[in-house]
Amino acid sequence: MSKSILYRSFVTAIIVLLFISSIAFLYVKGQEEDTWLNLASMKEARYGLGVVEENGKIYAMGGYPGSGPATDINEEYDPQTDKWTTKASIPEPMYDFGITVYTGKIYCFSGETGSTYAYTPLYDTWETKTPLPNPRQGITANTLNDRIYIIGGNTKIMNVYDPSNDSWNTKAPILYNFGGYTQGCSSVVFNDKIHVFGATPREFSHQIYDPTTDSWSLGEPLIDRYYFSIACATTGVNASKQIYVFGTDRDLWGLDTPALTSQSYNPKIGNWNRVSVIPSGHLNGGAANIDDKLYVIGGAGAGYSNVIFANSLSRLYIPIGYGKTDASYIPATPSPTPTIEPTPTPDNQQTLNTETIIGTAIIIAVLGTGIGLLMYLLKRH
Repeated sequence: MSKSILYRSFVTAIIVLLFISSIAFLYVKGQEEDTWLNLASMKEARYGLGVVEENGKIYAMGGYPGSGPATDINEEYDPQTDKWTTKASIPEPMYDFGITVYTGKIYCFSGETGSTYAYTPLYDTWETKTPLPNPRQGITANTLNDRIYIIGGNTKIMNVYDPSNDSWNTKAPILYNFGGYTQGCSSVVFNDKIHVFGATPREFSHQIYDPTTDSWSLGEPLIDRYYFSIACATTGVNASKQIYVFGTDRDLWGLDTPALTSQSYNPKIGNWNRVSVIPSGHLNGGAANIDDKLYVIGGAGAGYSNVIFANSLSRLYIPIGYGKTDASYIPATPSPTPTIEPTPTPDNQQTLNTETIIGTAIIIAVLGTGIGLLMYLLKRH
């Protein structure tokens, strides 16, 4: 090969690698903290759905499509491929229901009938469990210390489910109820306590349950009263430990379009701060955390004169402080999850995720550029 051909080849390689590097840089820039990214949409538009994470996948179940009856659809999202797959349907349609995960199973609690079902993603199968004693819409479900706590709706009652023996009892009632479906509430487990948020009088908009004392207390109130709120928390593994609440400043039944609001709660400081506003279309949607990135799924868009539009939108929120482990983070003891031997991929090759590909592209671009410049300088001298 002549020197001129070799030289032209290296120049071409440098241009191509610089292009790849620029694309990778823009992708990484797009994931800066406190930003929103668009993801693949669900197959079916709905609000009032249940959203949870299990074993690195997101499950979006049930909901209301905007007309007709509620749906029993069950969709699984794979963040590695940005694709949705339909799974075994819920045994009955549900919306505005409780949903949570315990030892590899997803538990759904109907707000209308009280029916309780457990879904095992590993086998794509459902089981029927003992019904919820006090069914009501607008409930949330949280798993804490091997129990599942059902909170919300138009009552102060807190039902507690024991998955080990499929039984129910009650614990201390919440201080102020959230008025059922027309206001809704959201909740998260954070630092071994349950934090509940909703559109009550502002002083009751943040209530905290401590299972060690079976008692409730008031947390720092939300900046705004949140209707149809969505709550999710970061763990401290890949981002600062905080609680995020997304919602609207009024219900959906007024003549004005609700204003979208977003805020985060820092437990170290004990106060709320406004963050990047959630994009439209996620009222009464759901959220889940994977590796401290928050996935917000489904919901509704609201217009004037009570016009509500169900949608299938999915978005990713990059939280504050993403990319750094919180200094206060303490690794949790993982709950047992049923496992089976994985099916080998062809030629024993593993699928690379997007971040791995981008990282590899950046390394190749830097190395290729360096080698190309070195050869160019050697040619000149």
